[in-house]
Amino acid sequence: QMWTSPLTRVSAQRWRSRALACTISAARTRALASSATSACTFIDMVHSNNAARIRLWLAFKRLPAGAVTTRTITYADLKAPDYAQLNPLRKVPALTSPPLYESNVILGFLEDKFKGAGAVPSFEPDTPEDRAYMQLLIRRHDLYIASPNATQPGFAHTQGAMYLAPYETKHCAPERAIDKPSRAAKLRELWQQLSWLEMQLAEREGGYLVAGGKLTLADFTWFPTCVFMDFMLPRVFQWPDLFNPNATPTSPCPSLAAWYERLRREHVEFEHVRSQIWDFWVVKEQEGQFAPIVEETLDAKYKWRYP
Repeated sequence: QMWTSPLTRVSAQRWRSRALACTISAARTRALASSATSACTFIDMVHSNNAARIRLWLAFKRLPAGAVTTRTITYADLKAPDYAQLNPLRKVPALTSPPLYESNVILGFLEDKFKGAGAVPSFEPDTPEDRAYMQLLIRRHDLYIASPNATQPGFAHTQGAMYLAPYETKHCAPERAIDKPSRAAKLRELWQQLSWLEMQLAEREGGYLVAGGKLTLADFTWFPTCVFMDFMLPRVFQWPDLFNPNATPTSPCPSLAAWYERLRREHVEFEHVRSQIWDFWVVKEQEGQFAPIVEETLDAKYKWRYP
């Protein structure tokens, strides 16, 4: 056997270690490159108003095939262990690449990543003032209507007053149930936010939420939630028809009704999303989801109907 000096053996070991390190580094680089270039997958749920804003953005943006794929899931999928790795809050929407959750975060990322691409270069207004106003519209929606602002049991978003039961049912987990005082307060909050939005629309021209005749992220955000209210508020709480400009009696929110009707009339994308959400709640109504809430509204000590 040929003799080699200790120095030679050490040098050979160092060379093999460096070669292995280079191989591992190259593999990691390839993996990162693959991840960076892989298509985003948008995790959707057909009736989710928060996910629907992204669905609308994708429909209008019309990106090249494969740029963003969509996977529609159900409540059962939210409970899967692998979904918790993607969104520890077990909610929709979510994005897989990069891993993101919270609807406005995802929407902002997509708008930024694909600015200038697709059928519409951007859904943000042209001026700093209008962009700030758009964010105000979105912020008021997200904070005061669409989010519980807490992850603990017993906290529910304002919109939940329309469809979460007063006790555990097959449609409502016990930690999401809403008592009478809380439901009445949330309905009052809904009316206050809608009244504010009506005032904003009445003061501006252009037909969309932000002046200038251009669809923005604010329209995508508010419209699906208005579909919830359009379906539930008259049926469950006997509110007037807020979103029909031809209603009798006249809508107390005429500018809001005109905006809502215009989006449905002029853009098939909005009407399609409305149908998806509406049809889901039709089934839930037939299954009796709203019956416990309707029974609760017989208590005349609370105000359920606005204005």
